[in-house]
Amino acid sequence: MLERASTIVVPVDFSAATVPLLRTAANLARIYGASLHMLHVYQDVFSVLSMRTFDLSEDVVEQVMLREIEDRCNTVLDEANIGAPVERALRKGETAEEILTYVKEVDADMIVIATNARSGLEHFFIGSIAQRVVRYATCPVVTLRAATAE
Repeated sequence: MLERASTIVVPVDFSAATVPLLRTAANLARIYGASLHMLHVYQDVFSVLSMRTFDLSEDVVEQVMLREIEDRCNTVLDEANIGAPVERALRKGETAEEILTYVKEVDADMIVIATNARSGLEHFFIGSIAQRVVRYATCPVVTLRAATAE
């Protein structure tokens, strides 16, 4: 078991597993007396969808997305009711890469992440974010099976 931790990062995707994941991370933060950082990584909407065909401004779309993300952050933190301060961080980019970069930036001692339920071809082609984080993280990673968390 990790002897001490001062910073715990919990990446969230706003799935049904998010609230139980936050509660688990908050319990670990209380045990260690650590600060808790909730991180959400979002994708560049213009690389995912061809919104340019709708003649929308990238800045306008991103601002709408950021407001929605902020609302979701507030909602999950209210539902989790963890009773402790939580640092919030938003990053845009490839999810696993951004998680690992953020962990290094804040010198995290632990990551608490949910695994997904992908299997078969979907897992083969898309891969697992949690798997990549576990493989390349420079600190311990606690995984919570999403199906169990729900």
